Amino acid sequence: MSAGSAIRNRSETVTVVTPRGGVEVARQEMRGLRRGTSWTWFWLARRKGSSGWSEASTAREAIRRAMLLPPRKLPGWLKEAAAEAERELTAVETEGGRAKSPEPSEVPAFDESQ
Repeated sequence: MSAGSAIRNRSETVTVVTPRGGVEVARQEMRGLRRGTSWTWFWLARRKGSSGWSEASTAREAIRRAMLLPPRKLPGWLKEAAAEAERELTAVETEGGRAKSPEPSEVPAFDESQ
């Protein structure tokens, strides 16, 4: 590893539809610069078409920051959008992380009567 770089693993990006427009959500795992540091998961979100990502420890907080909502009583759709993003990313990760076994090929039938 080169000096000054951290190791990162990012999930696929999923788009969640909200009343204020689409939001792209991803989850990222990062290990710090110092030797022996542990891996940390955090969430990233950005409005569709925006270039800047908002980081947070939960999906709901990342979406809230991306949508520029104040940190007071949050709308109900935010919790639903965060749950949907978590559900979709979990499905993508289990689908992608599973070892895909090759499809069994059709074995030609052997005629024993001959």
